[in-house]
Amino acid sequence: MKYSIEFLQGQIEKDLLSLYDFEENFAVSLLKYSENIIYKVAFKTAEPVVFRIHRLGYHTERELESELIWMNEIARDTDISLPVIYAGRDGRFLQKLVLPDGTVFNCSVISFLYGKAVGELKGERLIAKMRDIGEMTAKLHLQSINRDNSVRLERPHWDCESFFGENAVWGHWQDYSLLTESDRVLFSQCETLIKQKLAHYGKARDRYGIIHADMHFFNIITDGEKDQLIDFDDCGWGYYLYDFGCSLVTYSAALPELTAAWLEGYEKIRKLSDGDKKMLPLFLLLRRIVRLAWLSSHADSDTAKTVGADYLEATRELGEKFLSENKVN
Repeated sequence: MKYSIEFLQGQIEKDLLSLYDFEENFAVSLLKYSENIIYKVAFKTAEPVVFRIHRLGYHTERELESELIWMNEIARDTDISLPVIYAGRDGRFLQKLVLPDGTVFNCSVISFLYGKAVGELKGERLIAKMRDIGEMTAKLHLQSINRDNSVRLERPHWDCESFFGENAVWGHWQDYSLLTESDRVLFSQCETLIKQKLAHYGKARDRYGIIHADMHFFNIITDGEKDQLIDFDDCGWGYYLYDFGCSLVTYSAALPELTAAWLEGYEKIRKLSDGDKKMLPLFLLLRRIVRLAWLSSHADSDTAKTVGADYLEATRELGEKFLSENKVN
């Protein structure tokens, strides 16, 4: 990254009060560096907020505005808990952070959510929480299915072209540095079969629409009483069941139990066909393979630095099982 975390933090400290009507006494600290750079802004008397610097070139301004529009729709149409979006002094949710050299970052501010990430839960507590996540996911999908499509959302598509095409959103899984030659053969076979099955599955309105596309357990914050969904940065048009794959992307143990819990919660709100349920292993494997591309193209991120060889080994095992169950030699 051209600009250091510390430099950008200093720029926030310099420009925050010209962009937002906040109190003068505040302190800025880094929360996370992943797709975006996320800072916490703590005040002397007011509740803290989260300041997001959006990655250059990842989304257009219209795409970022569409993310915020959909978040407001969800807050209006469902009981899903989301962060509050703060408008700037000019009344707009999307603001500009202008650096001394003329570089302009889009930025936004949301409320700070208290609690712990669901990813910190283990064992039976995690399985129980998975039912709640399934229920939340179904509510999100129903909102998407029933929303007013005359309100256009300009967001990327999560389909085979975006996953595997020449201009794939996150790059190419083949670039992941730890792959062996046998891995390349295995995942190439998986990719071919995934494409075939998705072409047959289709993009009917009850299967494909606006989705969160990153509902992993560290993007759901629980305070003991409610679960709060964060980080809509990757939301876009995609297969609804891709959100299932996102939820379990980092898990290889207890997959049958976690899947059953997710389904139980989901079907309390929205029933799935047998055909849909048979696609769940595909979407889990798809997400795991595509994440290899992300890990390669985001090698300097906090998240990528925590991923070890066990992730690749588990993905390899799921790929072999997928091919075996679909009778591919």
